[in-house]
Amino acid sequence: MRSTPYTRGRMPKAGPVRVVADASALADNRATAGIGRYARSLIEELRQRDDVRLWTATPRWPPPREAWAVRFAWSQPLVAPLAVLHRADLVHGLASDPVLFWPLRRQVVTLHDVLPWTMVLRAGRITPRYLAMQRRRLLGCGAVIAVSQATADEGVEVLGLDPARVHVVPEAMAAAFSAVEEPDDTERRRAVDVAEGPYLLWVGSMRAHDPRKGLDGILEALGSLRHPGVPLVLVGARGAESERVATAAASLGIQLVQTGFVADATLAALYRGATAVLLPSHHEGFGLTALEAMGCGAPLIAARSANLPLLVGDGALLVTPGSSSALAGAIDAVMGEPEVAARLRERGPAVAAQYSWKRTAELTVEVYRAVLSNL
Repeated sequence: MRSTPYTRGRMPKAGPVRVVADASALADNRATAGIGRYARSLIEELRQRDDVRLWTATPRWPPPREAWAVRFAWSQPLVAPLAVLHRADLVHGLASDPVLFWPLRRQVVTLHDVLPWTMVLRAGRITPRYLAMQRRRLLGCGAVIAVSQATADEGVEVLGLDPARVHVVPEAMAAAFSAVEEPDDTERRRAVDVAEGPYLLWVGSMRAHDPRKGLDGILEALGSLRHPGVPLVLVGARGAESERVATAAASLGIQLVQTGFVADATLAALYRGATAVLLPSHHEGFGLTALEAMGCGAPLIAARSANLPLLVGDGALLVTPGSSSALAGAIDAVMGEPEVAARLRERGPAVAAQYSWKRTAELTVEVYRAVLSNL
């Protein structure tokens, strides 16, 4: 497995690399999720570089239905024509999908996780066929960017990717996520109904149930705390899952605040004010919430799963995935032992500072050059 691009073959192309990015994730529900943040942040950073000329293919309207195959089909009429128009050297699929009508060997695809290929699908025949097609096409791409070593390893094991074509390029956090308090932090928290005082924070999409996220385990853990009565604040786009969790929390007598999707400045204020941020996910391809929380100096409690241990280092308390008792014990430690919370608030920003979108863009361009050198 290579963490840096290979360079055998022809010398890299001189001058700026001409790239068309499939940014269709910014036109659908993924825009408010981690993939959307990745796409926006990387595009912004690449556009500031002199060694890349970047054009983005983004549908003007959202797809008629939020399904993998439908979203893909909705975006494809834009990408290849734009690449032809601008004589692109490469196309970069930012959301795990190779595009149609463009040579695979001139494509770079970012793989965020392999969940679509491992989950049990109950979506008829189209989605499994679509995923099988994309699995085959990923094998022929010039390069695959994996957002973590865990994702790279899973891509090789589950999808059969060639390790020589897989490059680990981690994500990063936006400048808004800092441990330095802003004058309007209290006002921003109050604007989304989060009162001053202790609260626990979870961040993620609430549109649909995702068993990986461990929300039910959080509710179970809150029922057995030595320090009960602390509100749970959930931040993320609302949907069927937010209604389900609200009902479950009410039946357990848990005080719940759901803010919906919020701007980065408000999210950063919520991180900075949190007693602890909870990320008990059974799987995270990268773990952007963990990085943002640490960057804001919030005590972080994360599951010992997938990429999270490598990402957080000593900047978080790690617990066994799926163990509500372990999660409750970690919450009690943060709330009842000031030295534990103080240590996490100090170490978190130092760990998060190792990642930057500037470095992500730099490594991404190295992958572009490596692909061109091997054509």
